[in-house]
Order: sequence, then C-alpha cells, then structure tokens
Amino acid sequence: MADLKTELAAALPRLQKAVFSQPVEGAAYQKAALRPVTIKGRPLFQLECFRDNKAFHRNLTQEDCLLAADEELAGRYRQVLIMTADGAAQYVLRRDGGYRKSAKSSVPLPGGGAPAHDREKRYLLAEGEDIPALVDLGVFTPELRIVKSRYDKYRQINRFVELIDDAFSSVEPGPLTVMDFGCGKSYLTFILYYYFAVKRGFDVEMIGYDLKADVVARCGEIAGKYGYDGLRFEVADVSKDTLPDKEIDLLVTLHACDMATDYALDYAVRHGAKRIFSVPCCQHEIDRSISRGGDLDILLRYGIVRERVSALLTDTIRAGILEDMGYEVDLIEFVDLSHSPKNLMIRAEKKHAPRRKNILRCRELAERYGFTQRLLDLVDPQGE
Repeated sequence: MADLKTELAAALPRLQKAVFSQPVEGAAYQKAALRPVTIKGRPLFQLECFRDNKAFHRNLTQEDCLLAADEELAGRYRQVLIMTADGAAQYVLRRDGGYRKSAKSSVPLPGGGAPAHDREKRYLLAEGEDIPALVDLGVFTPELRIVKSRYDKYRQINRFVELIDDAFSSVEPGPLTVMDFGCGKSYLTFILYYYFAVKRGFDVEMIGYDLKADVVARCGEIAGKYGYDGLRFEVADVSKDTLPDKEIDLLVTLHACDMATDYALDYAVRHGAKRIFSVPCCQHEIDRSISRGGDLDILLRYGIVRERVSALLTDTIRAGILEDMGYEVDLIEFVDLSHSPKNLMIRAEKKHAPRRKNILRCRELAERYGFTQRLLDLVDPQGE
C-alpha cells in the first residue's frame, strides 16, 4: 500500500503534473491538479481545484504542497495520476483509505520520450495501469497484466486511443463534452472516458447513446461501479429523437450501422462539433440504389466489386460533405476492435468556414447514377 504524501514528496523535484479525480462523497472539489510554476523567479506549485465548472487556484511552497496533499487530497479522490519527467504512475483508492500503486506507466510525456535506441513500443494504455474496462474485457488480468491471447485486441484499443491522443495531446485539460453514438456495450466508451478523465485530467461530460434499453441500463451500472461520475448512457435514436442542443467537443461513432452514421454526422455538423472520429459500417444505401449511367459502369457488373465501390463512394461523399461544412478531413486505415474488414476511419476537425463545392459534385454524381445517400440528402435536401 502506498502512502500518497510520501509518493508525492518523492515526485515533486521532477513533477510535471499530478491529477486527482473521481472524488468520494464529501470531497470539497470535483477534481484537482497540481503543477510546478515559477512566479517572479520563485519555484512554486499551483494547485488548481474545480467545482461547479469554476476553477480555484492557490500557489504553494513545497512544504505547503505536501500539507495540502495530506489534509485535502489524500483519501478524497479515487484516482490519482502523478506524472514526472521519468514517467507516470497511477494510484487507486482502497477501501481502507490507503492507495494501491499501479506499475509505472510507459506513457510518453511532453518534452520527454524514450531514448533513440529504445525500440520497444510505448503504448498509451500501459500494462499495469488500473483500467477497469480492460480487465472486464479480458485484455488485462486482475493483476493488470496483458493476457497473451488478447494482445491483438490490446493493440487495437491502443490504436484508437493513439488517434484520439494525436488530436488532443496539445489541448490543455478543461471542460470537455463527448458524445458516442451507437455505443453498444461501450467498452471503447469506458476506455475513452478513462483516457480523458483519469489519464489527462479533463472535466468530462460524456454521453453514450444506443437503441437498446437493457444495454444502456447495464452500461449505466458499470459506470457507477467504476466511479465514472461524468459518464452517462441514454436510450436514443439519432435519426428521429430530439437530443441535447449543446456544443460538442468530440463526436465518436464506432460501427454505427449504415445510415445511422449519416444521422450522427449530420447531428455533428448541425451542432458544430469540433472534432469527429467515425468508423462506418454496413454502407448498403448506395449499393441498393445505384444504377448504370456513365464511365463507372464497369465497376457495377460484379456484386462484390459493386458492394465495395459503393462503400468507398459512401465514405468519400461523407468526407466531401464534411469538408464543405468547414472541416479538415482525412480518411485513414483503422484496425478496429472486432477484426472487421470495416477498417476505414473518417477523422475531421472544424477548421474553416462552410463552402459549397463537393456537395454539388456529389449531387451530380447521384443524379447520373440514380443513387441516394442519406447525409447528402440531410445537408442538401432536394438538391437545394
């Protein structure tokens, strides 16, 4: 069992940041973060505490910092992440009030990194970290070791988180709103929440949507078991239900089937989502409706080729529309969580003013080949 004050004292000389999250009942603040600062040439530590979307700051000496850790922080937060120039370590509150320390993480930290000769893969979700969803998924043993037969899944989960981290590594932790459409059993949702709330220290509000009431209820129970207070699940159909009218920092869809992806992207566009990560699935709409009409007819002769061309055309149209809606877009290969050949990800970030260029070309193509595409019809009804 680790004494948090002792661990923090040892870390202070090389501290980059310490994050205290998942408060217990009665804690004065929802989250706290500690980092070194220099004020008028004097080295100090700034304690930043969050309550009701407000931040409170105090600048402390090393002695005051340890006193605050002992009297205000230790035992009041279920998760503590201490990051130094040497790496990171996570601490989990035990029932007896002490902390259990996980193995040191291999998380690459700003300004640091492995030596050039160290060729070992450094995963963001490191072996030894207390990540409940990976234990429940069977990727980690209860002792937080990787199950050898699940190593491929471990790599795939890390791949998704690495893509998210690429987008958010330079974003300072603060309030963050994330929506996950078609979340299903939500293992990825739980892992993303862990990444943002526990690992990075964001003040996260995350909502997972799914059509199945029993699945949503079960996910809500698991979120409570994990102590993920900022994560909730709701039964909703994005194609017809009225959903919250709020700003969205990140919208995620993983294998939302067929046109459900289109409705989710349309919702993202209408609400100005800052970032979108979408892995589509089952793009059948164009395949069902496309007919011969031009130079591409040779690609429609054989069923398997027609199906694949239709899927690629669907995602190309989606990407083009997002570009017209003000997003910088790329399509990348993504190795997904279920070993599916559906391994294309649409990654988009709001960057510029809307325009109307790709939509016109997509509409001309749809009219020539007689196909329908739901996102095109949602953002450009009747070719207006």
